[in-house]
Amino acid sequence: MNKSDCMKLATPCGEYCGLCPHYKEECDGCSFHKGHPSWGECKLYACVSKHGIEHCGLCADFPYDFQIRYFDPNNPEGQRNAVVRTGLLAYRKKHGNKKWLELVKKTPKVRLENAEDAVRQQ
Repeated sequence: MNKSDCMKLATPCGEYCGLCPHYKEECDGCSFHKGHPSWGECKLYACVSKHGIEHCGLCADFPYDFQIRYFDPNNPEGQRNAVVRTGLLAYRKKHGNKKWLELVKKTPKVRLENAEDAVRQQ
């Protein structure tokens, strides 16, 4: 996949759809679906679109409560993932898309199966 195609999988919230377990099977990515991925409507996508910016990290109010508190409450790693996304967005703002993409592809992500296993073990 070339860099241009990879950047189509970059989301406004700091995620990278290419690493999502739902990518290709259930969803083609947040940007492809214009903020309506497989799980529903993304309010962060709507906010970024309304403000005409590429991602949350470019917002004058970043980081802000709405963004840092936007996560799946059913995912035991949800809050942690929101904090990681915030860090990735700050890195993206400072170093650009190319370096961000290199970093995000190296950043381990908790997969859905692991999260479900963690909930079952509690």
